[in-house]
Amino acid sequence: MNIMTYFEKLVEDLSSKPYHIVSKRPAVFYLISKEDGIISGINEVEMFLNLFDMNITFRKHKENGQHMKRGDIICSLQGEENSLYHALDVVKFILGKMSGIASMVQYYQNKLGQARIADLGLYSPGFEAIERVAFKDGGAEALSYYLIDETMVDLSESLKDAVEKAKFVSDTTVALEVTDIAKFYDAMETSAEILIIKYFNDEAIRRGILDNRGQKILIVGGLILPNRLDVITSYQFDYLYSTLFNQAARIYDFALKVGI
Repeated sequence: MNIMTYFEKLVEDLSSKPYHIVSKRPAVFYLISKEDGIISGINEVEMFLNLFDMNITFRKHKENGQHMKRGDIICSLQGEENSLYHALDVVKFILGKMSGIASMVQYYQNKLGQARIADLGLYSPGFEAIERVAFKDGGAEALSYYLIDETMVDLSESLKDAVEKAKFVSDTTVALEVTDIAKFYDAMETSAEILIIKYFNDEAIRRGILDNRGQKILIVGGLILPNRLDVITSYQFDYLYSTLFNQAARIYDFALKVGI
């Protein structure tokens, strides 16, 4: 789903709900950060408001990807009270969800040093459009590849067979998911350019990195909790991806100040 289609569905859903405030007095809503982080969703909120009500004037006080501190004014919306209030929850959700992902991605990136956070395109169904932007705003690098996941591996005769089939149908880089250290060495013998190592403990990750010796691009993936970063970042690898980024990132909250 592209981003315009996503916002059109939001507007359609919002338009079907009754307005709670009947006043059409002019007002200004200021959204203010409650905590430090990375802002994401500013441009997307503007796109949404242009579809919802062209009479709302939107002003950016921050840009996507910028740092925000507690108390910073993020953006302001000027228009009729009833229209502003009706759109408020959606605006705060877009900003909150996207900023939560961007902030977590940036937190991990700051811990990594040489390695990069990878955007593997594994977005939540229905939120693909906004999560893609949030990953970028957090500093993740989007990778293009043909993924052979663990299910595709199970459906193939061997890892080599799975990679050969992928090479036959696609001329792009092939990434192969490896879920245990025993299969890692078989994966090393395939022609896959990228290995995504998932569910490895810290020692297995260390062994895999040492034995790879730069032969393939290594992505440390799966459920990587923050308390593992100090150990993992002492190893030399290319990319890291955690399912926490879009599955467990908090939705940031923003304070509201009403002006006239």
